[in-house]
Amino acid sequence: MARKIILDHLAYVIYEHPDLEKFMKFAHDFGFELAGEVDGSMYLNGYGIDHYSYIATQAPAGNPKRFIGAGFVAKSEDDFALACKLEGVRIKNVEGVPGGGEVAILKDPNGYEIHVIWGQRPKDVPARPESACIDGRTPVNGAFEKKRKGQFVRLAPGPAKIHKLGHFGYTTGNYEATCAWYADRFNFIPTDILHAQENASVDVATFFRLDLGKRYVDHHCFLVARGGTPDTKPHHSSFEVEDLDTQFMGHKWLEDQKYRLVWGIGRHFHGSQVFDYWYDTSEFIVEHYADGDMVNDDAQVTRAAAGNMAVWGPPVPAIWGGSQTSS
Repeated sequence: MARKIILDHLAYVIYEHPDLEKFMKFAHDFGFELAGEVDGSMYLNGYGIDHYSYIATQAPAGNPKRFIGAGFVAKSEDDFALACKLEGVRIKNVEGVPGGGEVAILKDPNGYEIHVIWGQRPKDVPARPESACIDGRTPVNGAFEKKRKGQFVRLAPGPAKIHKLGHFGYTTGNYEATCAWYADRFNFIPTDILHAQENASVDVATFFRLDLGKRYVDHHCFLVARGGTPDTKPHHSSFEVEDLDTQFMGHKWLEDQKYRLVWGIGRHFHGSQVFDYWYDTSEFIVEHYADGDMVNDDAQVTRAAAGNMAVWGPPVPAIWGGSQTSS
């Protein structure tokens, strides 16, 4: 390959659900809007620039749930053309789906699909972010500086409206080959690398971001963790909301609808985002996050021992390596 394929940003994830109708109720309560239905697939979006952030499909009768993969927007037409030349690629015209365009579909070392999309039409976005704060997000009054004067904080009940897909992650026994596949072909670079507590020479997780030079990007858009078994399985997908009030109101809404909490609300150490993890109706884990780190090529790669999951929050659940079981 002459050069790496430059990806602009992560756009969407794709899942198959045994009961799509049941999942769609959860999707609404989680804060998604339905952008369109094409050939039985539901295209769900937020209010950001992407036409869809989640593609949900019905699993074939008798088949279990399945994580299919993720889609990224190419930085340029030349980058898309390079993706179309990779070994094993499948090129698909997606003019019939929201936003249109073309997509190059690859398989990573674990069989997950990685889509590189190009040629989508621009999408209208709102003039301001969607917050649970009625009339928009308000200034915050600190101890010394009082910016909110004569203005009240009034919150609307309901789902936390999603802005965009921020990141996804999975665990794999094929850790080294997976990290190399993404970093060798695309502009993925590590922001943080975690090693085993008892052995600093054994890496157990990498937080990858897209290298776009001086342009600030999310701390990570892809997380790869070393699994304790040879297989590969999805861990979670994470979606951004505007502010902490929106996140807490969304938490209350999901709680009131009797969905199952995984972990939250808390603040992560790596990436700094305030997190809130839930099981969907297929028991995939999805996250609302707010106030995450932004970095550019001035950031140095950080190496640290695994285990520092949160600065504050509830006890770490077993699925993150803690002892607490989810209720």
